[in-house]
Amino acid sequence: MGGKVRINITVDPETVRLADCLAQRKKSSRSAILREGVRVLAENHQREMEEAKIRGRRGKATEGIRRIARKPGEWPSEAIVHAFRYPWEKKSQLLWKELRRRK
Repeated sequence: MGGKVRINITVDPETVRLADCLAQRKKSSRSAILREGVRVLAENHQREMEEAKIRGRRGKATEGIRRIARKPGEWPSEAIVHAFRYPWEKKSQLLWKELRRRK
């Protein structure tokens, strides 16, 4: 981006007071404080949008898990976890074959 652009904005007196106090504490200008504030606001918005996407994907995954859990029949949950953790065992391989057959 090139040089700076001058703009006119209307701000309430309290916001100006806060910007001036912060600028004095940071040994900066009012303009620099307002620029930094806009950047931080934009970054926060971007982060919130990304988190919302993640929450949406998690919600879809959770719904998928719930849908599977509602399938009729008995599911040997402990055996499934064991088979997932120890796939090389003969017992685990037999269980996976049985589960694939059920589908």
